[in-house]
Amino acid sequence: MAMADERLRLFARLAARRAELLSQLLGLDRRALTEEPFLDGWTVKDLLAHIGAWDRWEHRQMARMMMGETPEDVAIDAQNAMVVAEWRDRSLDQVVSELQDARTSWVTWLRGLSDGEFFQSRPFDDWDWAFRNCLEIQWQHDAEHAAQVAAWRKAYGPGGESGPRCVLLAALDAARQEVLTLSALAPSDSRASRPVCGVWTLREVLGHLADWDAVGVEGLRVMARGRQPDLEIISDIDAWNAEHAQARRDQPWEDVWADLQGTRAALRDILEGMDQAKLGRWYRYPWGARGTAYQFVAAFISHDREHAEDLREALTGEA
Repeated sequence: MAMADERLRLFARLAARRAELLSQLLGLDRRALTEEPFLDGWTVKDLLAHIGAWDRWEHRQMARMMMGETPEDVAIDAQNAMVVAEWRDRSLDQVVSELQDARTSWVTWLRGLSDGEFFQSRPFDDWDWAFRNCLEIQWQHDAEHAAQVAAWRKAYGPGGESGPRCVLLAALDAARQEVLTLSALAPSDSRASRPVCGVWTLREVLGHLADWDAVGVEGLRVMARGRQPDLEIISDIDAWNAEHAQARRDQPWEDVWADLQGTRAALRDILEGMDQAKLGRWYRYPWGARGTAYQFVAAFISHDREHAEDLREALTGEA
């Protein structure tokens, strides 16, 4: 496998584990996230601060190694306790913002490295700190804590009808990032020819996501005003999907990509400006079901992750 392809797979795996972690938090209210004991006296908010801090630490160590310096020694338990104490009095919104910024800053920096720099062997203290190995540690870290949250939720009970907007936004971003990092694995000359989901090509899958996001934008915009969306009920979803996929087949890749980015940005902008109280109100959805505005947005997170599974199987062979 070429270095560039392997690197893209590592980024896709990192994004997938983060999307899984954040999806485990959906439906939990602010009290559950910030007050309920979760792990050794930590709350879920404490856990998120811990995860963000280790992303920052990993970024710092990589930057040190790029300058020819050795990684810092760290007492893990003491470091964990210090981070949790430092962030304990911060708001959930601040912790989630730091979690996202730490990951975005780190991955953006990593993308700026050459393949040679990224894959270079860096032996220190009987371990190879090659950046690919460091990424593996981080995605395993996310996976470990996602499993802990999932186990805790079974004991705690199912989530409710709403939850903090900041967590919903973070999960929405993470799910879309999972789709985008997997999409990057498809060679440009196969995007409109190679089936990746049944008979659909990548162009049609991404067009499908954009078409449903457009429905989401139309519905959420009205919900943000506290009104019931007057949208036509989509009674035959399979027929609707097929009709819209057919319409995407003759479109240039650049148009589909622009729609994908534009509809999600619009959905996110509406959600970001929405009152928290309105997320808990009930509405009828265009596909016939009923639920809260929060659950409406969560459906688009599940939709992204469903098609990320299709892309992962088609483009990496991983289930």
